[in-house]
Amino acid sequence: MTTSGNLEYCLLQYLPNLLSDKSVSIAALFIESSDLENGFCTLSLAAEWRTKVRLLDPDADLEMLGALLREIRDRLCSPGERSEVINQLEHSFSNVIQVSRRQQCPVIPSPKIIEAFARDLLEGTSTMSHHLSQMQPQHAPAPLDRNFG
Repeated sequence: MTTSGNLEYCLLQYLPNLLSDKSVSIAALFIESSDLENGFCTLSLAAEWRTKVRLLDPDADLEMLGALLREIRDRLCSPGERSEVINQLEHSFSNVIQVSRRQQCPVIPSPKIIEAFARDLLEGTSTMSHHLSQMQPQHAPAPLDRNFG
């Protein structure tokens, strides 16, 4: 099982214009830093990522962006491709998606807690301490694959 010391996260942000500092966080990537290729990895999308993108950029191609996010998710789940796609995201990915610096995940890795933490990161809610006090460690988290369409 992954320990919280091995779990890191970063945010995927939509950036419509490199000359502007305006961006919106659309996904959170959680990875087990001690084993990039075979360890825990999940991508959690903001519940209303399409709306957030559209508010920032009314001309955004949501279909293309959804396809890009699906490709990222699929490659993260593919044996032998995970470390390569993580490297591409962090170092040489498109100018439409920017990746924040990886940070230690301060929560116990369980499906409910990871999901609550991702929601807190992406939606800016202040409910995380409530979720943490309500939940106990469980088994290793399963991927959070939803909202890609």
